[in-house]
Formats: sequence, C-alpha cells, structure tokens
Amino acid sequence: MDRYFLSIVQRLTLEELEMLNYLTKNEINNRFSAIKKKELLNITNYTEAIFRKIFTRLEALNLIEVVTGSKEHLVYVNEYGENAIQLIHERSNN
Repeated sequence: MDRYFLSIVQRLTLEELEMLNYLTKNEINNRFSAIKKKELLNITNYTEAIFRKIFTRLEALNLIEVVTGSKEHLVYVNEYGENAIQLIHERSNN
C-alpha cells in the first residue's frame, strides 16, 4: 500500500502540490477550518478551468474533502493530502 501511495504522490503536478501545500500550511485540515471553494479559487489565481481540473483530481485521489450542505461548498485537506505533502518534504530533504 505504501508503494501505491508513493506512486500517486509522485504523479501529482506542481499545481496540485501547491494547492495541497497551501491548505496544509494554513492548517485547513478539518471541516471547522474549511474554506469556501470559491475563496480557494481566488487565492490560487488559477483560471477556473485549471482550478476545476486540479480540484477534481485531488478530490478523486482522496487528498481533499468537500463539505456540502450549504450554498457554497467548503474544502479542506485530509490526512492523506497532509501525508502527501509531508512525503514530498521528506524526499526533498534527502
């Protein structure tokens, strides 16, 4: 299983890593600290099409969570997303 996770992390794009890193660095890691999807779009400065592509892929890989139930969806990085960023940091320091 560890090899599978490593292969997923190695295939992440720079933009996907930047989004995960932003969420991790700002401790947006649970439903109570989640931010609006639209706010994340504005912060990242990606076009809407690129943002949707990144967002959809991270959600499909189960690296982020979406909180539904309100008009605007909220998003946060989950434990797998945090582990992906930690793994990248560890590998870059070696």
